Amino acid sequence: MKAKTVLITGISRGIGKELTSSFSKNGWNICGCYKNNSPDYTVPNSKFTKVDISKHNEVKELIKSSISEFGKIDCVINNASVAKRATIFRMTNEMWEHVIKTNLNGTFYIIKEALRTMIKQRSGSIINIASISAFKSYVGAAGYSASKSGVISLTRTAAREAGRFGITVNAVLPGFHFTSMGDNAGDAYIEEVKRKSVLNATTDIKELADFILFLAGVKTVSGQIFNFDSRIA
Repeated sequence: MKAKTVLITGISRGIGKELTSSFSKNGWNICGCYKNNSPDYTVPNSKFTKVDISKHNEVKELIKSSISEFGKIDCVINNASVAKRATIFRMTNEMWEHVIKTNLNGTFYIIKEALRTMIKQRSGSIINIASISAFKSYVGAAGYSASKSGVISLTRTAAREAGRFGITVNAVLPGFHFTSMGDNAGDAYIEEVKRKSVLNATTDIKELADFILFLAGVKTVSGQIFNFDSRIA
């Protein structure tokens, strides 16, 4: 059986790096992209490309080169994300636009171009990494929360539009985990996360990657938002 191919954005570290490892160990071809920091690792049957997903032309070229390398794309994982913390009255227009262009526009461009090839295949899976911030308010997170709320709505609309072609579109809220972004959280926030968790624990990133790997193969579930967390408000 020919190996399946997954396209993962934001592969340099954190969730993206863990997803790359998990999918690769399970025999998938990997098309990965990063914006600034080249990955400090390699995996078999992979193609890593420097791409700014906030630029539509670069996304189109990424999809084209990925198909040229491996023949098709079976799954897309929109993982790349940025955050600029500032209260609304201190947030510059540049900070706001950078977050929206990367987190929301970039996800839209990837979905748009991936669907062009998946519709021809009459199959495919798209998984968007969202955030609990889409549903909760946090001081200093206006841009990030707005972008992730947009990703949730985009997921549901894309699922409805793509379903008749046999394509699934879902989103995952990864919960709090220790990555380069999570490491910047203070001890007080981490303790609050644990206190609200029924397990008094943070998310296990390896379990998260395994769940996303499983979801990539599910054919009869779409338009859903999976909260991979154990916090209760």
